[in-house]
Amino acid sequence: MVSPVKEVSSAARSAEETAESSLAEMRDSVAALAKEVADIAERRTRHVRAAAVETAEAGTTEARRAIRRQPILAMGIAAAAGAVLALAVVPRFSRPQPTSRWDAWTPNVTRADLHDMADSIQRSVARAAHSASAPLTPSFERLVDALNRTDAQASVTSVIDKLGGWFSRAQEKAKEKVG
Repeated sequence: MVSPVKEVSSAARSAEETAESSLAEMRDSVAALAKEVADIAERRTRHVRAAAVETAEAGTTEARRAIRRQPILAMGIAAAAGAVLALAVVPRFSRPQPTSRWDAWTPNVTRADLHDMADSIQRSVARAAHSASAPLTPSFERLVDALNRTDAQASVTSVIDKLGGWFSRAQEKAKEKVG
């Protein structure tokens, strides 16, 4: 006696084998179509490449003929093209870089600038502290004495006299403040 399970499994195997064979046939037909499309694409690529080469050669030949017929015009065109290319490629150093209004008004301060400014302030304060102990009157006195010792017969005597008088008044005022 034949069991029904065996019949189902044998029918399933035959359906599976049929499906596999039809799937293999479809794969073969797709591979054949792909090969045919690749061949067509290759032929078209070769044709376009050959047409481009022919067009380029024809253009080159025509340009050479034009250059031989009118060399002065060709040189002029080449010079103009070179000048335009140079203007387009070479950077312009004379044109200032565009800056915003804010950048134009704000200084570019770095940390080193701040340290230099702090050092300068410290030195100025130290010099002022040391010079505060010495009175200013000796320096005025020396200046007035030097001006008084100048030759009175010189051509600039009036200027020196005026300066001497001004310094002597300054000296007197300084003595009054100190003493």
